[in-house]
This record gives sequence, C-alpha cells and structure tokens, in this order.
Amino acid sequence: MRIHILGIAGTMTAPLAVSLKKQGHQISGSDQDKIYPPISTVLKKAKIKINLYDITPDIDLCIIGSSYKSFETTKNEFIKIKKIKIPYLSATQYISQNLVKKESIVIAGSFGKTTISSLVSWIFLQAQKKPSYMFGGEPKNKYPAISFSTSDYSVIEGDESIHGLDKQAKFLSYKPKYVILTSADWEHKDCYSSASKNFNTFKKFIQMLPKDGLLVINNQSVSAQKLSDFSQAEVVTYNSPQSDYFIDKINIKNNFTTLIINTPTGLIKVDTQLIGQFNFENILAAVALCDSLKIKKNYIQKAVFSFRGVKRRLELVANHKNILFFDDFAQSTTRIKSTLLALKNHYPNKKIKVLYLAHASFNQYKNSLQGLDDAFKPADEIILGPLKYNPKINKKDRTTASDYKLILKSKLIYLPLKKQIIEYYKHNLMSNDILVYMSSGGFDNNRIFKSIINIYK
Repeated sequence: MRIHILGIAGTMTAPLAVSLKKQGHQISGSDQDKIYPPISTVLKKAKIKINLYDITPDIDLCIIGSSYKSFETTKNEFIKIKKIKIPYLSATQYISQNLVKKESIVIAGSFGKTTISSLVSWIFLQAQKKPSYMFGGEPKNKYPAISFSTSDYSVIEGDESIHGLDKQAKFLSYKPKYVILTSADWEHKDCYSSASKNFNTFKKFIQMLPKDGLLVINNQSVSAQKLSDFSQAEVVTYNSPQSDYFIDKINIKNNFTTLIINTPTGLIKVDTQLIGQFNFENILAAVALCDSLKIKKNYIQKAVFSFRGVKRRLELVANHKNILFFDDFAQSTTRIKSTLLALKNHYPNKKIKVLYLAHASFNQYKNSLQGLDDAFKPADEIILGPLKYNPKINKKDRTTASDYKLILKSKLIYLPLKKQIIEYYKHNLMSNDILVYMSSGGFDNNRIFKSIINIYK
C-alpha cells in the first residue's frame, strides 16, 4: 500500500511512518521545509522520502498529522488530496482503527503519561504479552515507540488535546477498557476555553469504561478522585497510605533505588534505576495496573529494574568537570516542581541551576504562572530564555518576562537572546553544579543546550 503522511515529523507520526515502512508499505511524507534531528535522522535511517510534494492519484491512503495546518506546503497538499479524492484520515483515527485492541489500556492525565505508558508496554513485553502500543517519547531501552501486533492487548498514551482533523480529544478514540488516570488538570488551554470543559472531556472519557474494565487513579489528585465517581468500572487507587497501592519504604542507593510497595495481596519489592519521587509514583501507577491485571510479580520486578526511562524525562546527558547536565521536558508547575525536588533529594549538596525555555502553548497565558514560585523553590538560579507569543492571545492575558520576574524575583535572570544565554553559562557554571534544561524541545533550543555542554567538555 502506498501511504503518504502530512505532518510526518511529529512525535506520533514519525514513529508511525517507520512502523508502517517495516510492515512493507511504501511511505512518503511532508512537513515543514527543514526538519531536524532526531526526527530527521530517524526518517532518513528508515529511507523514508519526505517533502517531494508529489500528490498523485496512485496514493492509496493519506494520514494527516495534527501539525498539517502549521505549514503552507502541507495545507496546500491537503487541498489537493481532497480535490483528487484520495482517501484520508487523521493519525488518531488510524491508530484507533489499526492499533487499539479489545483489551485496550489507556494512560491519561496531565503528567507522567509517557513514562507510565512506556513502562507498562515494557512490562507487558517482558511478560510475553506482545501488546500493540504507542507513546510519545523515545525509550532509552531502544524499543520502538509504536508497535502493531496480533495480541488482544494495546497500550496507548492518551492525550486530551484536540488538533488537526480531530474534533474531539484523542483519548476518546481509543476505546478504553483499562485506564490509569494521573490527574485531570486544565493544561491544554488552546483546546479548552475553561477548566469545566476540560473536566467534562475527562468525564466523558471515564464514562466510556465498561463494567468489566478498570480505573486506576492517583489518590493525590483531587480531579482524578472526582472523576472516579463517574466510572462504572472497578476503581483501584494508588499513591497515598489509604490507597490500594502505596510506597511503604524508599531506600536510595548509588546506582538504584529500592521501593517497597504495599499491594492488596502483600508487599512487592522493586528496584529501579530512575530517580525522583515523580518517577517512583509513575512506577507505582504501572505496578498497580499490571498487578491488578494479574501480571506475575517476577515479570514486573525484572521489567522495572531493567527499564531505563524515556529520553528528555530527567535524562542525565553529560557530566563534565563535575557539572551534571540534565535534559527535561518540564514546562508545567507540577512537572517543574517534581523534577527539581527529585534532583534536590538525590543531590542534596549540589547547586541546581535551570535553563527554562517556556515554549509550551499553555505557558503563553498569564494564569499558567500560578504556583511557579513554589515549583522553582528548589532551584538556586533560573535563566529564562526568549518567550513565544501567540498573536491570537489577548495582550492582557499574554505572559511577559515581567510576569516571571514578579513571581521569581532575584532568582530569575531574563536573557532573550540565544548568544546571551551561551555567553552567560560560559562564565557561570562551576564544579558541583547541576544545569537542568527545561524545554518542550525544538532544534534551536536543543542547540543552545548542546553549545553550553560543549563549552565544558
């Protein structure tokens, strides 16, 4: 089958393209004129040709990624696709029709989705369940982010965002039978105009669960607790002493941490190479689901210990001159706080310095800064890089550097130019420092961080 993918350079569409190529399909795609590593490298390695701008009637199917409206070339291609009547559907629809199985596991919430989804997939793989799965990250264990199989199980990272051709939240297309819900915070302000509309979408999602399904909720999330009232499936709780599953003891060692987990049937001990309370909670969520679905404990233990995490989730990428360089996806206050607390607890005698490039769409609204002072409390210094501005956001609602300065005070240094950032770090990192780069990605942003690291090689 000849398949063409618009917006091929996305976190969902790029691995999907590679997976479909491995299945024997002829794959091509389009995106912005220039794409960058690591996605450009992944597509080149798979020998997938992109940006040929050759929409012809012999294409059997077009898969439309969520970013296709962002570029003139892909918008024009979509017009041509419709004009010559090539069959098309969104990437979400394709996943729903071809990857989601009868025993559908969906991981949802405003944090932890990618790590939990990849860990649950890894546990099921080690338990020889051979699931279909999909998540939006690159696991350090080197298994693909998307895989199709003939198993009855599927594991999917369920996002509540609405983009591209999709008219509803992505997770509503994934026919959930088993769900992990970490939270239901109002994160996608570009998709939902109010917290109540965001909550109602999660409510609709939870109401889809069948009576013989399962809902695993984070007991420390008020929103998750409220949503559990709408589930006709069994509800299992985790992450508090009153929960079905909670961490009884934590023993931090140099190379790994031991977690003693209390379960309804007794204690289970797991060792992990990951650090930080938020990662321990992600592990706890995965253990709660897998144990509830009767995955043998020895498979769970072996999988958790061998799991190395996901790239860009508190990833130690370099150690030069006794300076540790961490790369992290953190943008929201919840994730920033959990990341910095993890570093403070694991490295209590080091100074934590943050390079914060606040480019996530929700960061462009003033009300997203609430709680930011508390989130950054463990940091000794914060460099705020250039801000993005969406012209569609009213000026009175739009975040400015002054708003950040008002909240973070003397800890914050605003450097709007890339060369200023590099020059600053050339003189202001010392032995025993930690530099954690917090960004939602982008080639230019990543290049700044790499330039800083190279200074100290």
